[in-house]
Amino acid sequence: MMISDSLNSEFHKAKKVFDAAERIVIISHRNPDGDAVGTNLALRHGLEALGKTVVSACVDSVPANSVYLKKADSFVLDFNYEDFDAVVSVDCGSLKLVQFHESKPEILSGEKPFVNFDHHESNDNFGTVNPVDPDACATACVLYRFFKFLDWKINIDTATALLHGVYFDTGGMMHSNATADVFRLVGDLMMKGANVQKISKELFHTTPVNKLRLWGRIMERAYVNDDGVTVSAVNRADYEATGATPNDTGGVIDYLNAVPGSKYCVLLSEDDNERVKGSLRTQRDDVNLSEVAGQWGGGGHPKASGFGVKGKLEPVMSWKVMQEEDGDEHGVDLKF
Repeated sequence: MMISDSLNSEFHKAKKVFDAAERIVIISHRNPDGDAVGTNLALRHGLEALGKTVVSACVDSVPANSVYLKKADSFVLDFNYEDFDAVVSVDCGSLKLVQFHESKPEILSGEKPFVNFDHHESNDNFGTVNPVDPDACATACVLYRFFKFLDWKINIDTATALLHGVYFDTGGMMHSNATADVFRLVGDLMMKGANVQKISKELFHTTPVNKLRLWGRIMERAYVNDDGVTVSAVNRADYEATGATPNDTGGVIDYLNAVPGSKYCVLLSEDDNERVKGSLRTQRDDVNLSEVAGQWGGGGHPKASGFGVKGKLEPVMSWKVMQEEDGDEHGVDLKF
């Protein structure tokens, strides 16, 4: 895999940060997915091998499909900024996904280095160092090249975490971002001990009953609107009735994206923080979902994007987001 001059420069800067720092916190985005967790842990393994003290952090818990990864059980939900020499974010396509900057605005002060590893087109380089490659299939792919660039050893735990991230963001190597280079990357990680069958089982073929019940509700509500968009929604009442959690919606979007003739699909979901998340997917080349999500402060990739707003869902003739601003609620016409 070729490394651009700009990415090469950012890798050099990141190396200097890690050489100088002894205590590092790595942040995954809220509602973490397989790439966010896998990349976090892979970088942690690499830094700990250098004798660094590393903490993995996220405002939300690790999803069930990622808990098998080594040290996945050691994520913290909060941390003291003063305890660390450097901050790293992984797979955060926008600053708001970091979340911690709201309670710790000093993260953005520039007082300490902030390394921003990512692969989303929507990333606006909010770190002091920004190894960002929008052409990469996953942030795990960016980090794999960083390991190769530094000649860091990739042991079985690191290989598993990296492949977990790549496998998640390529949909088990079924999405269009699974290029020949990505297959070669997968082969290399397998040679280093990563078990692709186990990763595939954990990510895509292990489904608790409460998750199935939640998916049933989502699929029952699915419809195609007048614009050819497949839409469904899930609210907090659904989580309570099924015993599922917001993390259990992961994966169902791929089934909504399989509706023949659909322009793209949208899943609207309430989370535990009085927010509504919109997940968008498409199989078409003439649709740029990053632009669609950008209308609501989100972003991502042309074929996979998302957004989030504060508010709740209310069913009318179709689903409508009730956005809250300064205590006032108002309906937001998302045309779903």
